[in-house]
Amino acid sequence: MLTNDLNTFRAEAYDYLLGQQKPLPTPAIARRLFGARRHEMPETQVVVRALLAADSRFIETHDRCWTVIGSPILQQKLMDATYAVVDLETTGSVIGVDEIIEIGLVQVKRGKVVKKMETMVWSDRTIPPWVARLTGIRNEDLEGAPTFSDIAEDLFGMLEGHVFVAHDIRFDLPFLRWEFARRGLARPAVTGLCTLQLSRQLWPDLSSRSLPDLAAHFGIKHGNPHRAAHDAMATSGVLQEAIKAALGLGMVDLGDLFCAEQFLHLRRKEEPGLAAGSAES
Repeated sequence: MLTNDLNTFRAEAYDYLLGQQKPLPTPAIARRLFGARRHEMPETQVVVRALLAADSRFIETHDRCWTVIGSPILQQKLMDATYAVVDLETTGSVIGVDEIIEIGLVQVKRGKVVKKMETMVWSDRTIPPWVARLTGIRNEDLEGAPTFSDIAEDLFGMLEGHVFVAHDIRFDLPFLRWEFARRGLARPAVTGLCTLQLSRQLWPDLSSRSLPDLAAHFGIKHGNPHRAAHDAMATSGVLQEAIKAALGLGMVDLGDLFCAEQFLHLRRKEEPGLAAGSAES
């Protein structure tokens, strides 16, 4: 491709993303730039990712979607955004085969929990012994539990338009998106933020970034690991520690948080003695 072509594609992608209410995945941008017939071709998506990654105006969220500097999404102040902190327990890790059996969700705004959801979810899939040992959940515990369809509307309302937070978002958010999609339901528009990824950037000296270890390090109550509600609450505590650390480093909005690595690199150049972030409890 000629340089002029690349600049044209970037300009179109920028204008397109600037007008969106949520970050978009690479295939959606490829469809816009190259049309419906070519957007799912692997090479087309590789080109789009390379185009966007090479331009600092484009920001990749933690769930591998794209938005742009200047978008209302990234201009949300860290203390003003509503964070929907989610944890799932499932019958396994294979999307399309395994199913959700428990959901914990905690809405956080201005450092306070404003709303919660905690529910078992009916599944007729046999819970494997290793999952039962890990979570303590057995099939008989799901008797009488609502189906995902039963809770989908309430769940959508608690997620729509908010920042979706999980400790390793690569697991929880794709599972939820699949559950909505396979029922033909609209998927909530969210911005994906991962406390595991934040911990690597803000506290690089910690020896472990597992949720139980982070909770112990920061003195966050985590009484029953591997149960959705308890893990969601612990993750919300880690999130609040991350926001506190980010504010202390001069970060202001979501754009700063998603660009934490670049932000800290620039700060260290300006102030050579600056640590990457305090890991003190």
